[in-house]
Amino acid sequence: MENRSEHVFLSASLTARSATSALLLAGALTLPQLANAQDSDDSTKPAPVQVIAPEVEPRSIREADIDAEFFEIGAFAGMMTIDNFSSEPLVGVSAAFHATEDFFLQFNYGVTEAGLTSFEELSGANVRLLTDSDRKYSYYDFLVGYNIFPGEVFFSDTLTFNSAFYLVGGVGNTDFGGESNFTTTLGTGFRVVLLDWLTVHVDFRDHMFKSDLIRESQLTHNIELSSGFTLFF
Repeated sequence: MENRSEHVFLSASLTARSATSALLLAGALTLPQLANAQDSDDSTKPAPVQVIAPEVEPRSIREADIDAEFFEIGAFAGMMTIDNFSSEPLVGVSAAFHATEDFFLQFNYGVTEAGLTSFEELSGANVRLLTDSDRKYSYYDFLVGYNIFPGEVFFSDTLTFNSAFYLVGGVGNTDFGGESNFTTTLGTGFRVVLLDWLTVHVDFRDHMFKSDLIRESQLTHNIELSSGFTLFF
């Protein structure tokens, strides 16, 4: 009876050892496969994206603004091409009222003196169509302006100026050749604000009126190209 019990316990012990050995063997065989599977998964994953923060330093800009006032006065000089006459130096004064950010009203007064016509030059000193006093050319006009392309002009990395390209149109009067003529004026201009109280202008104008000095009642086009400075107050 005792031998039979020992035989049973011995068999159970051997069976337990066999099961343990089988489990250890299975684990030893499974671990490499799991490691290979992990390596395979790691190799198929995309590499992490490296985010590079740009090193951008803000640029400081010195910008001139228009002063809070709405009025400006100034002077200009340039050239005036008088129809049927020569091109002569022109000087004048101007004043403007800025009603809104886009619209402004402008008054201009300019003076020049006409030279000789081609007919007078060919005819010699004895032929003069106008006296010296009648050769004075003066005009005034009232114009409405519109800032069509406001923008900025950059002179350097740290210096910029406000600017505007504008259109003007209006009416006025021209005294020339002993006549006083109703005049229609159309033109364009470009303005740069140098300081909050100082601007520079470049203007192109066409002063149109009917005259019969050379021919009978013809529409004349008198072209002005000028530049000047204005002050805000």
